[in-house]
Amino acid sequence: MQQKTGPDLPFTRAEHMERQARLRGELRAAGFDAMLVFAQESMFWLTGYDTGGFVFFQCLVMTADDRPPVLLTRRPDLVQARTTSTIEDVRIWWDAEEANPARDLKAILEELGLGGKRLAVELNTHGLTGWNLWRLQKTLDGFCTLDNDAHLIRRLRLIKSPAELAYVRKAAEILDRSLTAVIAAARPGVLDSTVKAAYLTSILGDGADMPPNPPLFNSGPRAIYGRGVSLPRRLEKQDQFVVEYPVAYRRYNVKTEWTILFGTPDPRQVKMYDACRGTLDRMTEIARPGTTLGEIFDVHAAGLDAAGYRAHRYGATGYSVGCTFAPTSMDVPPMIYAGNPTRCAPGMTLFYHVMLGDSDTGFGMGVGHTLLVTDGAPEVLTGLPDRLTVVT
Repeated sequence: MQQKTGPDLPFTRAEHMERQARLRGELRAAGFDAMLVFAQESMFWLTGYDTGGFVFFQCLVMTADDRPPVLLTRRPDLVQARTTSTIEDVRIWWDAEEANPARDLKAILEELGLGGKRLAVELNTHGLTGWNLWRLQKTLDGFCTLDNDAHLIRRLRLIKSPAELAYVRKAAEILDRSLTAVIAAARPGVLDSTVKAAYLTSILGDGADMPPNPPLFNSGPRAIYGRGVSLPRRLEKQDQFVVEYPVAYRRYNVKTEWTILFGTPDPRQVKMYDACRGTLDRMTEIARPGTTLGEIFDVHAAGLDAAGYRAHRYGATGYSVGCTFAPTSMDVPPMIYAGNPTRCAPGMTLFYHVMLGDSDTGFGMGVGHTLLVTDGAPEVLTGLPDRLTVVT
């Protein structure tokens, strides 16, 4: 077997092979004979394979025994699969009016002797659309048993290796410099999209990947929205501007959230900032081994409720971040919501955001940072200014 150690492999071959061995052990323990991997981030983590071709039909077959994985993809991804990954066996399905790549996949499974066997299917991914799942189920009906993978690989990816954390820290350095550029570009009279352009110019010029999802750069009445919107808006002398965005390096994401005010701040909005920032600090302090994500949410809820914002807080206050591809920088599950039993462990990277959209007053506020759970106090990876940014 060819031993790939080229510059396009994101980790050492040994680290990729160790991850594959861990997955095989989990498959055997769960009584699976193989797994159909559809998430691009899972393929990247397991093998290094880096592409956007998952928007079509693409599947990595991982058997529970030690046979090498088999990738089924389209012809445009053939060279990338060979160059960026440890995968040696790449099969192609060809575009045609009546093409059904599920049939090509079935032929591979037959070749591997997986007829009548139990296979885990990676379901919670944008790499497996409803239409493709329907074709998969129709084609494999009666041939083998398909079962929910229960986020198997995603759970393995929660704890980052030292090599992964090196990428995360690099992304955080790039993000910190970009936030400085964003604040400098935010001035009355410019389009909020101009500030977004400053973000993109900063991170791409600094060596980051293209962001996996559009950022949130919401000003004026839109500052109370929880998602980004289209159509630029010009910043005014008396205004508000909430930004939330990812930075990815070698596909590993960190995120930030911040609020910029213009003119003379309304005391009610300053109160919102104080509540959000104080809550963020208390949430950060308890991100230690053994703390559940549900307990972190409880601190979020208690802080905002005590300040009078129960009606305006969200039902989740952050999530895991790591290696993800478009269309999201959220590496979920897990998310931080009430009752989540997932416990913090060293090596987990979490994005906390405390966000309020007060539809009664029209004021918005958001603060957030990415942290690393350690053996002791958490390490905050992405910095925020010491005080609320006000442009006069």
